[in-house]
Amino acid sequence: MKNHPPVLCLLLATLFSCQKGELAQVPANTYPQTWQLVEMRGQVPNVVQTGANLPWQEAYTFQADSTFTKTRQQDGHVAEAHGTFSYLNLSDGPYVVLTYAAPNSLIGACTTEPKETLAVKADGTLSSTWQACDGPGLEYKKVQQSRVK
Repeated sequence: MKNHPPVLCLLLATLFSCQKGELAQVPANTYPQTWQLVEMRGQVPNVVQTGANLPWQEAYTFQADSTFTKTRQQDGHVAEAHGTFSYLNLSDGPYVVLTYAAPNSLIGACTTEPKETLAVKADGTLSSTWQACDGPGLEYKKVQQSRVK
């Protein structure tokens, strides 16, 4: 087994550099959480699609065991992808990092890695970072779920 001190140091620095103020912006730790696609922006200025006008319906469901499912409904077909998630605090704010179990066409990312990153915005929404490389700008809002007793 190889020794990776730089990786370990980076991991520890990331874990211990978070301040309480940063963590308060991360979505509440109540699970399951479902985040529904509510808005899509294209590369054409002022073109925003919402609700039934979206080319597809999509949601992420996060579980307490740090797993997630992404579901997309498009043209009468339903597709799913699964993986794990973690939170990452960077200088520009908190992010949710999704690591997929396998490559999948549902992954909206700038690289070929089976990973996707969502920014946690101050208004409580999640925003895809895919638009940084000419993908659509996708915004997600948390769906309120009733508690079962």
